[in-house]
Amino acid sequence: MSWRWVPPVYSPVSPGSLMAASAAGCGFASQSVESAIEQLCARYHACDALLTDSGTSALILAIRSIVPAGGTVAYPGYSCIDITAAAVAARVRVRLYDLDPATLSPDLESLEQCLKRGVDAIVVSHLYGYPADVSTVRDIGARHCIPVIEDSAQAAGGKLGGVRLGGIGEISILSFGRGKGATTGAGGAVLVRTPALVEWVREARHQLGSARRGGKEVGALAAQLLLSHPLLYRLPASVPALKLGEMVYRSPKRPARMPASSTAMLTSVLRRDDSEIETRRARANDLVSRVKASGRIVPIRPIAGGDPGFLRFAVTDTTGHISPNPALGIMRGYPLTLEQHQQLQPFLESGETAGKGSKLLRDRLLTLPTHSRVAPRDHARLCEWLVASS
Repeated sequence: MSWRWVPPVYSPVSPGSLMAASAAGCGFASQSVESAIEQLCARYHACDALLTDSGTSALILAIRSIVPAGGTVAYPGYSCIDITAAAVAARVRVRLYDLDPATLSPDLESLEQCLKRGVDAIVVSHLYGYPADVSTVRDIGARHCIPVIEDSAQAAGGKLGGVRLGGIGEISILSFGRGKGATTGAGGAVLVRTPALVEWVREARHQLGSARRGGKEVGALAAQLLLSHPLLYRLPASVPALKLGEMVYRSPKRPARMPASSTAMLTSVLRRDDSEIETRRARANDLVSRVKASGRIVPIRPIAGGDPGFLRFAVTDTTGHISPNPALGIMRGYPLTLEQHQQLQPFLESGETAGKGSKLLRDRLLTLPTHSRVAPRDHARLCEWLVASS
């Protein structure tokens, strides 16, 4: 058996940015918060940004900004368990709409029915770097006077209609956690585009208090960068307690400011992100070309006008019998729909179910790595797996 294991995702960080983070973690000068906010606003066409300690915290705050206490939010039936943690922390009720399993985008008919049952806001999530149709959802929401939160934690540089994901909703959230494409070790952001929300950001920024230095996050990120090399990744992947590649519920913490170490890295990380995006796109496009027309393996199809960032290359297994290959970084998607999340069930409105599309994704979705640590030999093996499976 080969010792070489490919990590499912990888977020590159330069030695220089890691040194800047280390200095900030020790209390030395770092990039100013104002400079980081200015950069994010320019990149995502936002009026203001609130830097947070995680993407989950960003979503908690985004929900609180537009949903009244005890209100109801529309969630996709299939998504990351972190959005469950956000609903629990925000103390909101949840209704579910289905996804189109061919695109990972909202099933618009299901969404319309969800809105008729009564919600105060809609959360739309981009999964694995594939654009969800936020523009159409905004149009639907506007007809019902319902605001939209764009969850861009997994946007990974994708675009819709030429606009970078995270720059479409009236309020959107980002995540800079490990494995999200562009990482600062920890952190997230809430981006806003209306005067009322700008005022809310100013108040929320004051309430979050002072930022931690973030020395712990620097150490964890340094270890991750070392151990994510394919020659070393099998070591952490073989430790059951680490639960790498598994869906793990983490109880939400009180939202806080982005650590100083993460803020110090932001400029260089975003600058480096563009080249990583192009690498992922090139590898994903090559994988698409290798899929046979038998129909056993079907690549997820980008929606019209969508340009995925390919955090991972996603396919559906129409047979239900194709096995993942962890050594190649080929993994199953999320193993549960949201209605199956034990922690969310007390917050679900009565009768809410995920829908057929979400259940199909739960049972049939597979993802392949596309990142820059996939060496030519690894990519060749991924192509062989695709050809054999399809």
